[in-house]
Amino acid sequence: MKKITSVTNQTIKDILQLKDKAVRKERQEFLLEGQHLILEAFRKGLVLILLGTSEALKHGAIQKHLDEAKEVFEISPSVAEKLSDVVTSQSIFAVCAMKKPAIDLDHNILLLDQLQDPGNLGTLIRSAASFNFKTIIASPNTIGFYNSKVLRSTQGNFFQVNLINEYLMKTINDLKNEDYIILGTSLHQHAKTLEKVKFDDKEKYALILGNENKGISPELLDMIDININVEMNDQVESLNAAIAGSIIMHKIYVEGE
Repeated sequence: MKKITSVTNQTIKDILQLKDKAVRKERQEFLLEGQHLILEAFRKGLVLILLGTSEALKHGAIQKHLDEAKEVFEISPSVAEKLSDVVTSQSIFAVCAMKKPAIDLDHNILLLDQLQDPGNLGTLIRSAASFNFKTIIASPNTIGFYNSKVLRSTQGNFFQVNLINEYLMKTINDLKNEDYIILGTSLHQHAKTLEKVKFDDKEKYALILGNENKGISPELLDMIDININVEMNDQVESLNAAIAGSIIMHKIYVEGE
């Protein structure tokens, strides 16, 4: 097993570049931190390089998968600190290959328009996995799926859905051709209350959630078939995007059973 003790090691420099969205896209690789996420990545066969301190690599669950990584490096605590994005690190990291993007046209789809909060995106990935939305398609200017905060907030559900970046005008036109019903969540358009919308398990739905501050882009509004408003106390102005989206996906899931 190779050892790396210096933060200026070229391998470490190359791995640190994966914290940049453009580099991740170019290499089609991303950096994971933490035992739970890394074990999920091993189960999907995505781990290319495993790095950890001597103590972290000795953990039984990790030990079982050492032979599955193309390369394994024992790193010093100082290198682990350099790689880490959290206050209390488990000192275990993996460089992983991105899954090839694929749209599941047999299930409901979540569309994200310029979402910027990593916590919101992480929550929505978990909810999509929970409520059988097999694909999430985000506009190119949405925060990256492989952002470290997004990855941590998904709690491993990240690997259960197809994650795609695409321009939503094109995507929605394609989905309409596949007989999807486009659902919107605009606060500035006439909307049906969620309680009054009935979902049919014989239909396919694509739900659009907009930017936390600006909402859904104007050019997408005319493409919406049904605009939905989630009922709530009238003293509250609006719901968090992740909460509203999760509530709607849950209702679609329940009524589609």
